[in-house]
Amino acid sequence: MNIQETKNQFENLKSSYDSLGRNVIESLKILLQNENIQTLSIYYRVKSSESFLEKITRKSYEKPFDEIEDICGIRIICYYQTDIEKISNIINKEFNVSESEDKETTLDYNQFGYRSYHLIASVNSEWEKTPNFRGLSNLKCEIQIRTILMHAWAEIEHSLAYKTELQTPIKFRRKLHRISAKLEEADEQFEELKIESKKYQIEVSEKVKKTTDDKLELNIDTLQAFMDANFPRRHKNLDSTGELLDQMVHYGITLDELSGHWKKIKPKFLDIEKEYLLENKGGFTKWAQPGIARFVLDLFNENFRKRLKSEQTRNKINEYKEKYFA
Repeated sequence: MNIQETKNQFENLKSSYDSLGRNVIESLKILLQNENIQTLSIYYRVKSSESFLEKITRKSYEKPFDEIEDICGIRIICYYQTDIEKISNIINKEFNVSESEDKETTLDYNQFGYRSYHLIASVNSEWEKTPNFRGLSNLKCEIQIRTILMHAWAEIEHSLAYKTELQTPIKFRRKLHRISAKLEEADEQFEELKIESKKYQIEVSEKVKKTTDDKLELNIDTLQAFMDANFPRRHKNLDSTGELLDQMVHYGITLDELSGHWKKIKPKFLDIEKEYLLENKGGFTKWAQPGIARFVLDLFNENFRKRLKSEQTRNKINEYKEKYFA
């Protein structure tokens, strides 16, 4: 094998591998978004010429473009262990997967090492009909799927250069075993917390729907459940719900107080909203969930209303209170 010819061939193909990585991650983002799977990041890298040639020499490859499957490497970092299986199922469905391996299954019970799910994939022939993937179906990429904690371990392990137990000084092995076990346990506990949180949200939602007299704790789950039950067709955003929660805590407003105010305004709300927005915004665009809650509190809680910087706005809201609830 002529090294210079191989290097030239690699340089000629590099832009194609770059296109492959760029377009695959954009497609993955859309596919995961469609399935409501959140990720911390999705990114890719293409091997450098030096790394490519070093691997050929180290592995004694005769047909490097067939044998090296990670020239283009894609990494997906997700939040929960169950997301790994969901993501791998999507990749198996949408791509041509020639190989897959769960690195965790290769570890003995007393071994430490990085956990990750690896797939070797290429785009299917249908995708090649689109301009973005034209001419790329003959190229392979390696896709790694990890949780955040798996990724943290892999990065720290790499910086320490202790990739295997044999490479690790005996005096450090016990500590690394403990760290690895703690991270694995934390991954499992985050998964359990996710499940328990979903269960709690359902329980809270049922209580809110029944409008019982129970005093519900004010937190982001109870506040969101209240808005889902009372403003179900309005846009919601957990970040905005969190900001509203902080404001309510700051002004000492309880969920029970918000609920009581909503009961007063509910029969008249749509008329008030339409009139207010047409008069003050020059057009009618319905409020999102937190916007409704803030308007309700502005109407009935003078202390909460003080947060508004415009005195004119404060006075206007007070006029609506007097007009509809005097």
